[in-house]
Amino acid sequence: MAGVKRSIGSMLGHEDALLRPNGHARPRSHYDGTTRDNLDPSTPKSQSFRLSDALHSQTPSQNTSQPNSRAASQSVGPQQDGLTRTPSPTFPPLTGQVPDFSPDASMVLVGMRGAGKSTLAVMASSAMERKVIDMEQAFQRVTGLSSAAYKAEHGSAECYKQQAKVLQGALQRHSTGCILVCSWMESRVQSLLREFASSHPVIHIVRDADAIQNHLRFRDPTKIRNLLDVSNAIFRSCTNFEFFNVSEKASKSLLARTSMSERSPAPYLTLKHVERHFLKFLSLVYPAGTIPFADSAFPLSRIPTEERNFTYATSIPLTDILGDGVEVEEHVKGADVVQIVVHDLADHAEHGTLTSETSAKLLADITKGIGVVRRSTILPIILHLFLPHTATDEILRVYLDLVHHAVRLAPEMMTVDLRLEDVHVSRIISIRKRTKIIGNCFIISDPPTWDSPIWMSWYKKANNLGCHIARLIRPATSIDDNFSINHLKTSVAALQGPKIPLISYNSGNLGRNSQALNRILTVVRPDSLERVNPKPPITPTITAAGATKALFSSFIYDQMKLYVFGANVSYSLSPAMHTAALKACGLPHTYEPVSCSSLRGIKHLIEDPEFGGASVGLPFKVEIITLTHSLSNHARAIGAVNTLIPIRFLNEDGTIPTGAAFLDSVNRAGPIKALYGENTDWIGIRATIRRGLSPANAVVSSTCGLVIGAGGMARATVYAMLQVGIKNIVIYNRTRKNAEKMVSHFTQLLQRKDLGVLSAESEHSRFHVIGSLEDPWPTEYRLPTVIISCIPTHRIGNTPTPEFTLPDEWLESRTGGVAIEWGYKTLDTPFLTQFRKQAHRGWVSMDGLDMLPEQGFAQFELFTGRRAPRRLMRRMVFEAYPVEEGKSNFEELQPRLRSLDEQET
Repeated sequence: MAGVKRSIGSMLGHEDALLRPNGHARPRSHYDGTTRDNLDPSTPKSQSFRLSDALHSQTPSQNTSQPNSRAASQSVGPQQDGLTRTPSPTFPPLTGQVPDFSPDASMVLVGMRGAGKSTLAVMASSAMERKVIDMEQAFQRVTGLSSAAYKAEHGSAECYKQQAKVLQGALQRHSTGCILVCSWMESRVQSLLREFASSHPVIHIVRDADAIQNHLRFRDPTKIRNLLDVSNAIFRSCTNFEFFNVSEKASKSLLARTSMSERSPAPYLTLKHVERHFLKFLSLVYPAGTIPFADSAFPLSRIPTEERNFTYATSIPLTDILGDGVEVEEHVKGADVVQIVVHDLADHAEHGTLTSETSAKLLADITKGIGVVRRSTILPIILHLFLPHTATDEILRVYLDLVHHAVRLAPEMMTVDLRLEDVHVSRIISIRKRTKIIGNCFIISDPPTWDSPIWMSWYKKANNLGCHIARLIRPATSIDDNFSINHLKTSVAALQGPKIPLISYNSGNLGRNSQALNRILTVVRPDSLERVNPKPPITPTITAAGATKALFSSFIYDQMKLYVFGANVSYSLSPAMHTAALKACGLPHTYEPVSCSSLRGIKHLIEDPEFGGASVGLPFKVEIITLTHSLSNHARAIGAVNTLIPIRFLNEDGTIPTGAAFLDSVNRAGPIKALYGENTDWIGIRATIRRGLSPANAVVSSTCGLVIGAGGMARATVYAMLQVGIKNIVIYNRTRKNAEKMVSHFTQLLQRKDLGVLSAESEHSRFHVIGSLEDPWPTEYRLPTVIISCIPTHRIGNTPTPEFTLPDEWLESRTGGVAIEWGYKTLDTPFLTQFRKQAHRGWVSMDGLDMLPEQGFAQFELFTGRRAPRRLMRRMVFEAYPVEEGKSNFEELQPRLRSLDEQET
């Protein structure tokens, strides 16, 4: 055993250090078979869950401790091997109330070696423009020695004392604008981190055991698990958040690309998911708007899910999420939220298998489950911890432990069982950070009818205690239950004062009518899984697509006509992409291409009462503005429109509604009162830039972008560059006057304060027009690392196909960059070929097939009010690409089609 302890201590980075017991850990009783038999309440107050007197007598810190790991039980008693020991956690896990952080508050990333802290720090540093402080490097700068060398020379005690001193100084000097990285675990370090966590994010980074084992090159998996148990116990005692770093592996298709369209199989491309995942997490930790994250560009991201009508939460059991081969994105088509269902407590209660080991494993599984889902989809997460009908004190205690731990994971929403005592619900709400709490009551056995006053009592309890949403569900026993539920809804609507949203419906097949008509976050099952670990009667019976179809069958929604307009859109891939997405979401709308020589050719279509919206192609992106009554701020800033939306309901003052009210016109036929113009092209180009840029070419103040062209697409491109932070933009256009006109437009835009679409830093942007390809690159600008061609790639009328390439001297960036071509009618263009030949120098080439889905996601949300099925839309773009088009070869698209897993979701 001594050898095991030395190995674990070495891997912890302390060579001879190991967790030892100190008597502070609260002993945990195991499942004793005792149950509470009165947990099916008749009133919320009189029959709420009550824990044992012993639990109530504990201090708040004891009451909220987490399930202990098996390492604690394995290290009972003093060590006899003569090792110098690191103290075990001197505090219970940190779960107290955390105030809102300042947007510039520094964060600390702690965790095991090999967890990925440094990589995550670099990613966050680039996005947030913050300095990274590595504590081990800081230690070496102060002492002149590494921790290991210092310990060997001065002893462990002096080393740990010096580490705490270095950390204390760093926390004091770098309390704002920094990201600190630390792997130390000594008790004084814990105290400093715990104190810092009262006003700053201190994030525990965890990773799966296999990845840690591979990083540390350790052979014994049992010792790795012991090591993780020890380190998790320590780090959870002094952190206020936890992030699961999902291990990324490049697929064989990515590594094996050899065709012209291979686009540089750079290893960093596999880390794009990690970056998106971590930035999403940080956006939920810091105040809203602190993290510049791509999802905020999409229309539905700006509207809370509970404010929209007929939204769905796809329910997936935690056990399925952690199983092999489960593709989350495939299971959530048509949904607005992913609900992770943790049913394990009920299983343990049924089989009497709850132990400290199983509760610790459940805690780790929840951490990993949320990480896997958040990495796989942009949809918000509801964490639903299912509390069994009857439960022992131990089951209730572990439930509370898990709820408190879940708050550290920053789920967007989380359920809390309303059968808990008020004090426990209030405690959870007080520590929720930015997580919204759903007060949940699902009465399974002998449920009261909907006209019973108990349901209003549950709603009032959730409302009065500060829950954000109330969810009340019962199994349907007859068809009449679907009508009697209106009694509760009417009573809630009649209440005076502030009211929280209500989710209320009947479960089971007999309750499907009420499920379809419930307006907020109806729980649905994935249509891609016929059997999802069924747990009757809580397993959903309908799918999101099925519920949506029911809305059209019951005449709540109407079938609409969608189009793509342009001079020649016969080759457009938008119809195939949108039609497949509509079908997957259960929407019966049509989407057709319409080619016309002037806007007069579409007048009758946009006046049709069933007109649902249109994508606008060349050459009408600017001219279409004359038909609109209002433009979004983005469209006004760009001066071009690519999306036309009919408005059927106006505000009393005649203005266009905003927020959730904007969606009232969606999926509903009738007279059109206004046309609204939006531009989503910039969203597509911004996403493509972000995905193509390597860490070496991360946007900094001196980054330079080159735009080729000066039309509507070029305007969207300049706007997208400004949005990603590029402040130096060079423009080449065949007609210099048009380029100068575009520069004048954006120069004036940057001086405006009323639109609020660009950051204050954008005011310092500058532009330069190059009049000829023979001109030298301007010396006052760095060579470009983002190059985007916005000129046609095919013959238009009498204008021949351009054979366009750039001077090689303009492509001499030492770190390469990303080159993007807007068009996709022809993929084998001289421009793209030029950059494919430069792949070995770091250039990544991308085309319109990359951008079309990205801007299409936003259009789909505007057309339908539903989240776009992203992976499906990307797949359809490649599958629908015509084999005979130009000089393109469809076979070259196959590796890209097979590598959709590498695309950001």
